Amino acid sequence: MSSLFTNARAMSEDKKTMLVEVLNYVFDNLDLTQSQREQIESAYNAVGEYLASCDDPLLEAAQIYPQGSMRLRTTNKPLSQEEFDVDLILYLPNAGAATRNEIVRVVKQHLLNNKVYKDLVVDLPRGLRINYKGNYHLDITPGKKYDLEALPGHPLWVVDKHSGFKESNPEGMAQVFDDSCLLLPKIKSRHRFMEALSNKSVTQLPDQNVKKPLNRIIQILKRHRDVWSQQDTNPHAVFKPISVVITSLARSAYVEVIKSGKEYDNELDLILDIIELMPHHIETIDNKVLIANPTMRPENYAEKWNRVEGFEGENYRLAFFAWHQAAIGMFENLASENNRGLDNAFTALSEAFGEKPVLAAKDRIIELVNVTRSNDRLGVTLGTGAFTSVMAGKTHSATWPVNNVVPVKRNQFYGD
Repeated sequence: MSSLFTNARAMSEDKKTMLVEVLNYVFDNLDLTQSQREQIESAYNAVGEYLASCDDPLLEAAQIYPQGSMRLRTTNKPLSQEEFDVDLILYLPNAGAATRNEIVRVVKQHLLNNKVYKDLVVDLPRGLRINYKGNYHLDITPGKKYDLEALPGHPLWVVDKHSGFKESNPEGMAQVFDDSCLLLPKIKSRHRFMEALSNKSVTQLPDQNVKKPLNRIIQILKRHRDVWSQQDTNPHAVFKPISVVITSLARSAYVEVIKSGKEYDNELDLILDIIELMPHHIETIDNKVLIANPTMRPENYAEKWNRVEGFEGENYRLAFFAWHQAAIGMFENLASENNRGLDNAFTALSEAFGEKPVLAAKDRIIELVNVTRSNDRLGVTLGTGAFTSVMAGKTHSATWPVNNVVPVKRNQFYGD
């Protein structure tokens, strides 16, 4: 593959490993907290139970379940002026003969009859929103049984303002995504930097709640999209790529890389390969762009890319490739700044992902460094500047095995 990443590919293995681990710390601060997740789950469970309690036969035995980033574990905390967007499916098993307008009318009226929801309901092209202002909103997409063919997951006809109903299978996509997450890359060495600081000689069994590489990569790409789209001079902001497009293309690229059997020295090169390969998974059929749900090809995530009126489709296509080029540029810039020093890397990370999560990650790393330094266990490898842990004449390295280690003296501060 002719690489688009000149600077990033050329970084030393030590610096690549350290940069990925810093990224993990940044995105730990962008994950939903347990209390936030519980609050959101409580809210949509309450909505589901309320809707299922309706006397109208259309809502009898209604079921509600998450789709999108909540289901895929790729949710990021929103930027300061945004709210959590929680996407839900409202499955109506007894709505087979109902029209789109009948379904929306019954669901909306039942919500308006509730004193909690009546002032929070907003119409959407594909359903309704319950807007808990300033915190999060629940986007509810009603759907009925899709009985044209047997498909994996939970195929549906979901309501659509323009066409009445659209084919959709978010649970099928989620199951394929889950299976893809289980395909783990071959990486020679992981997390050497933080292991050195924490002096762990035994690697614990992985927590099943910890993000898999694919979850984290998509979080990184989506967060960069969000920050990029809010730049004042960005002419593509209105047409920024939607999350499911980024998710679908990144998943396909990830599976391609894993199935190739390629072995990596570090996780950064895996991320770079995925970004490079994403556009290769955009299909063109009869001059129409297709990014299909792998479990329901009629569901085209790039549907808007094909709109002719007002050059809308062209604008969506241009915006995707502008974002993709910006993502490449971001990692190239991170590499250049990381080569100049960790402080420069933190500045570049703040520009790419927002200042707040990066500062939190920096504070945590400084804390680890200071604790290790205070125990006289911190060293720096000559020639690379990588951190090591020094114990009783032995070196536990955050890098490749080293010969020349200089102990770092205790200090009461850590420079910016």
